[in-house]
Amino acid sequence: MGNRCWVGAGTRGRDPLAGRAGHTGPADLRRPVLGGGGVSPAGRRPGRSRSTTSARPTVCPNRLRTLCAVFIIVIGGFGYRLADLQLTPDQALAEPISRTLRTEDLPAQRGSIVDRLGRPLAYSRPAPTIVADPRLISTEQVPYVVGQLASFLDTDPEVMARRLTSDSRFVYLERQVDPEIGDAVMALGLPGVWSYEEPRREHPNGDCTGLSLMGRVDIDHLGISGLEKIHDQTLTGTPGTRAIEVSADRSATIVGGQQVLEPAVPGEDVATTLDRDIQFKAQELIEATVAQFDADLGMAIVTRIDDGSVLAAVSAVVDGETGLARCTSNNLPFTHTFEPGSTMKIVSVAAALESGAVDPYTRIDVPVEKPYPVDDGRVFHVRDTGRYEDRVYTTSEILIRSSNVGSSTLAEVAGPDAVWGLMHGFGFGSVSGVDFPGESAGILEPFLSTVALPTASYGQGVSVTAAQVIESFNAVANGGVRLPLSLTGAELGTKASERVISEQTSDLLMDMMQGVVEHENGTGPNAAVRGYTVSGKTSTAWQPCEGGVAYQCGEDDPDGRAHHYTSGFAGIISNDQGPQFSVYVMIDNPKGAKFGNQVAAPAFAEIAAYTARQLQIPQVTSGVTTTAVRAETAVTTTTTTTLAPESQDG
Repeated sequence: MGNRCWVGAGTRGRDPLAGRAGHTGPADLRRPVLGGGGVSPAGRRPGRSRSTTSARPTVCPNRLRTLCAVFIIVIGGFGYRLADLQLTPDQALAEPISRTLRTEDLPAQRGSIVDRLGRPLAYSRPAPTIVADPRLISTEQVPYVVGQLASFLDTDPEVMARRLTSDSRFVYLERQVDPEIGDAVMALGLPGVWSYEEPRREHPNGDCTGLSLMGRVDIDHLGISGLEKIHDQTLTGTPGTRAIEVSADRSATIVGGQQVLEPAVPGEDVATTLDRDIQFKAQELIEATVAQFDADLGMAIVTRIDDGSVLAAVSAVVDGETGLARCTSNNLPFTHTFEPGSTMKIVSVAAALESGAVDPYTRIDVPVEKPYPVDDGRVFHVRDTGRYEDRVYTTSEILIRSSNVGSSTLAEVAGPDAVWGLMHGFGFGSVSGVDFPGESAGILEPFLSTVALPTASYGQGVSVTAAQVIESFNAVANGGVRLPLSLTGAELGTKASERVISEQTSDLLMDMMQGVVEHENGTGPNAAVRGYTVSGKTSTAWQPCEGGVAYQCGEDDPDGRAHHYTSGFAGIISNDQGPQFSVYVMIDNPKGAKFGNQVAAPAFAEIAAYTARQLQIPQVTSGVTTTAVRAETAVTTTTTTTLAPESQDG
């Protein structure tokens, strides 16, 4: 037996301990024999040698070493192969595995846009997106599937049919539908059609605030207009990634086979300065005013005086198909330009006061018309509509009565450089502080011609936005310091202010503008708000005509001229603690009425009264006085002339 080795060759066949006293090993085991304590040779089992009972086979050391070596080699081989696969994977082996795992972006929750009190103006919520796998829909089934879906989806049936017969493995049928639509489609049980949730932007304050001010996001939830675009990086957040295990043919997701590889970081909320209720009410009133006067469009902006925060910015246009007033897709107070008319007269008066040549009581000759030679030899005449006698007005009365001739005279007193510089200082010719997408800077050209200064003095020949108008009035109310507008809370207190006029001039202008509303000859009595002091200015401006000659748009008026008018009122609401907030209303091309006091002032008063209630601003408790502007009117003739309620640009 060559495959064994036996231990103890010198004692082969014997127990090494045999013969030792007390040994009870296997060699001493004996079968008991009846009648004796010993065992005779005859009692042994025949044919069996005694030596065979104590042999013990065992493995030799050399073979143990061999087995260990083989074991180590095998384990080492497995380890090497495992390391090799980890470091340099076999693509032929990895490819089938990768085909069952899909890695995709994990969208980040988009932040909300909220108003000054934290109430949502724009937020995201899940919405069903209807999709299909054309491979799972036979050609014969397509007409039936399309017919069923057409009852619920807005997608054109021909477009759906084209998508369902494509070679693609995944097609969109309609994205971000209402939840009830998604439920109805899923209840149909159509082959190859299913849904999953995508975020959809919602606007609890209505589509008007959503479209024009909040702005829009595209189908992938990225901001493309309005505040959504300005603050897209803040709102978007950071997407994560996840791995999804799918079936071999990638047609189904394995239940429980999802793993987040990197979590998404939600976007941050953006807090605006807007007041949701004031925004809604202002929108409602502007739409009503546009409808009442069959105007082309209208807008309003409401701001705080102390910090320039925008509380509301709304706009409306007339729908060309329905003839009804509706909200706009962009925010007109920041993007629409127009000639402001008499609201610009505060600049002319301020420039004259700053020059020191006049004060509120200075008496100034104001003829019926004032000629200005034009470069080509013609003469341009500045007139006051409805006035046919030469008069003498005080500086205050020029503003209160809204005299074009008087305003152009004051501009001459100040000089073109001073007037242009003050217009620029008030913010005209540059964008406001909000940096709104698509915001216009308007047009403020240097006064190069002889008529540029007089016409600009009453707001003609310059182009502005509503945001610029309200910013200039805020500067007057804020002691002569212009503070850029802000639409978000994070901007408040971060923008540099600029002194435009002295505090003394500011106080004088506030008193004069109070007379516009309260003086017996003021042009804006309809702007009065019970319980508060209103300092403001009316405007009734001509606009350049499309298809006409300059400002002559047709032959509809009795005097042979038709004009495109813009009616407006800008004002500051104050109480015993001083100026609180400002409102500007502009209505473009109203029908049946044209003066700012008739068209814009009533809407101004309603918006202002509502805003005062919402902000809980205490009413005036002291007596209201306008003694600073109650100068008697001096005339150059004994003939009494009845003045029109407003001048042309009143």
